[in-house]
Amino acid sequence: MWGRSRGWWRLPVIAVIAGIAAGLLYAGSGSAYVAAYGGFAASLVALALSWIAWVWRAKTSPAGLAAVGPDLDRVADLLAVAVKDQWKRAAGERGLAEPEPIPVTWGSPSLPLAGPAAAAAGSRRFAPLPGLASAGEAQLTAGQITDLHAVYGGLGSGRLVIAGAWGVGKSGGAVLLILAALEHREQVPAQERPKVPVPVLFTVQDWDPRRQLVGDWLTERLQETYPLFAGKAGEAKAAALIAGEKIAVILDGLDEIAEELRPVALQALSQQAGFRLVVLSRTDEMASAVAQRGMLQGAAAIELRPVDAATAADYLERVQRDPPPDGWRDLIGRIRASPESPLTNALNSPLTLTLVRDTYQAGDDARELLYFCDTKLQDVSRDKAAEEVTGHLLDRVLPAAYAHRPGQPPPRYDIWTAQSALTKIAAQMNQDHTRDLQWWRLPAWAPARPRAILSGLVAGLVAGFVVGPLAGIERGVAMGLVVGFLFGFFGYFEHGLVAGAPNRIEKPRMRQLLSQVNLEDAIPIILGGGISGGLVGGIVGGFRVGIVAGLGFGIVGGLVIGLVFGPGRAQDTNSPSPVTSWRNDRSYALVAGLVVGIVGGLGLGLMVERLFGLKLGLTMGLAAGLTIGLVPCFVPLSADSQVWPSALAAAQLAMRWHTPVRLMKFLDDARERNVLRTVGPVYQFRHARLQDRLADANDDSSDDSQKGVPI
Repeated sequence: MWGRSRGWWRLPVIAVIAGIAAGLLYAGSGSAYVAAYGGFAASLVALALSWIAWVWRAKTSPAGLAAVGPDLDRVADLLAVAVKDQWKRAAGERGLAEPEPIPVTWGSPSLPLAGPAAAAAGSRRFAPLPGLASAGEAQLTAGQITDLHAVYGGLGSGRLVIAGAWGVGKSGGAVLLILAALEHREQVPAQERPKVPVPVLFTVQDWDPRRQLVGDWLTERLQETYPLFAGKAGEAKAAALIAGEKIAVILDGLDEIAEELRPVALQALSQQAGFRLVVLSRTDEMASAVAQRGMLQGAAAIELRPVDAATAADYLERVQRDPPPDGWRDLIGRIRASPESPLTNALNSPLTLTLVRDTYQAGDDARELLYFCDTKLQDVSRDKAAEEVTGHLLDRVLPAAYAHRPGQPPPRYDIWTAQSALTKIAAQMNQDHTRDLQWWRLPAWAPARPRAILSGLVAGLVAGFVVGPLAGIERGVAMGLVVGFLFGFFGYFEHGLVAGAPNRIEKPRMRQLLSQVNLEDAIPIILGGGISGGLVGGIVGGFRVGIVAGLGFGIVGGLVIGLVFGPGRAQDTNSPSPVTSWRNDRSYALVAGLVVGIVGGLGLGLMVERLFGLKLGLTMGLAAGLTIGLVPCFVPLSADSQVWPSALAAAQLAMRWHTPVRLMKFLDDARERNVLRTVGPVYQFRHARLQDRLADANDDSSDDSQKGVPI
């Protein structure tokens, strides 16, 4: 756990400085204090050097040296369970499960997006998946969204491009493809199952193909999304799954990255992807990348088609009561009677159809949409009319989501609060060029200096309160200021630059206490703790106390920490939601602090027992240990918890943007109201177009505010 921390250098550096500062502060308190704290500082130097040397070796060693285990197929089976749990939940949030999905069709692309379909179908790079036939060229010319799995699993080249216009259903089709692939994998005979890869879906917005290999990026995403791959051992498992073609990769959002990166990304995928691969993109953006010599070699391409009038009318009829209200009957009748009207042209995609379904829910309110079309779309071009209708529907999302519904408690947040907060969030996400809202990256949205100052003050006050009874008020305050400065300085240095992924606490597993990887994690704690405990105990209490303190503090502390925080996640088949990952990280910080504080405090109390007596020594030791353990976890330093900086950042945003202080609670409420959706531990806006619409509204409000117009 400790060696893998992003800020592995912080604890030894802080420990050395704190130890030396403590020695100087206590220099005038007598020879016993000088000897004790001088020895403590010297032992901390030894601890820091041993720790840094070990971590440097670990960081420069290839990840593949970590134990992967012989049963990689079992790891793939566990991943399949996690992926299915993740995307079944996502399908429910997106309305793909109930009612029946909109029947989207596809055909040959209207623009050059890939090489010849015959070459992709005739390739022998991949054998058809067990139970599936080879996908021929004819299958690539037309089909239903439900036919995608047969093409995905039977295409010889193993590479498929799925293109289409805004809102035509690419992401929804990918979710349905994943669920179909996992269902097929469960149904094949057990002996054939290792031949069926586990599909995973990621967006590529944070991948820079010029600086990072796709395999390394995928390994990071697997680790971030699935606790199964936490730690060094998890990294090795993820890399082995990728190298062994045990996963199939679906990449969304190619059209969202910088234009100059799209052809580079396709070239990198052509050269580096040895697994089955599906790439989703808007048609025009993919065609532009291909024209710049960015074609995905060996891929076949299909293009999702607009929904025809009859299908749209049938779907809207299916999602309403029978018989439908008069307003809905008029809307459905208009679509069937006028298949070329601006209204019908606008309602030709899953995006707009689901917006109508979700925002018109009060019986005859669908007549409002007909009135809008009759009054606003006169003498407007076909494309402009579709944009106007889509914008009108997007503007209805928040009022519909936060409207008071009969028989239910009033919304926790009023429409003005929700709209203001979500507009600011959408604008910031667009500024960051991302569709993913990761709660642990909230600190990047607010200045780090105020958090560092506050964290330093908290740490200093706590440290001063603990040290005061031992050293006197003056020295206690001085020590508190030193500790506070150190925490504030190093907290600012790290959290002003980087935000780590959330952590997760695991159940202690006795059978893994002596595992190789667990012992590797415990070695620096055992060595450093033994050296520190032996030196300080020897100086304070003599040779015998030094031996006992060194062995006890080093071995017990190291193994306890390794037991609680070491690997042992082989059974973990969860893909946590954002709220779950927040709670996991908070629990991790708390348990980390308690373990470090209790083990360290008991050891320290036994060391100073001769000076202060057993009762007072243990009391002081536990107080100091819990301070050292808990304060860094939440301030944060040693445990890399992101809960504290994210909570402080939410408070900063509340002052700056007038967003709710309890931002996580607000975000999850927005998810419950179908404004946001979850993809593993991150939030996304339910529709990318909604994010862009809100971001544009924020820009307009900013312009108006500069003119003195109220927002």
